[in-house]
Amino acid sequence: MNQTINELKEGYWEGYYDNGQLWYKGNYSLGNAHGYWEYYYPDGQLMYKGNYINGKQVGYWEEYNEDGKLWSKEYYII
Repeated sequence: MNQTINELKEGYWEGYYDNGQLWYKGNYSLGNAHGYWEYYYPDGQLMYKGNYINGKQVGYWEEYNEDGKLWSKEYYII
């Protein structure tokens, strides 16, 4: 459920492309992406997945090509 508290995004959010397909899903805490997130191509195929802490990428992030195959895997340290 998308919500704002004192103008800051909070809780679980989803975004959608104009075609109705899911674009992203994840959580915000005090306006920053926080926790596990997934991003999708306009056709619904997974594009990226990974974790944020206070808006910064952390740990392993995986990127997939449009065929659904793992393209790259990077490790982020904050």
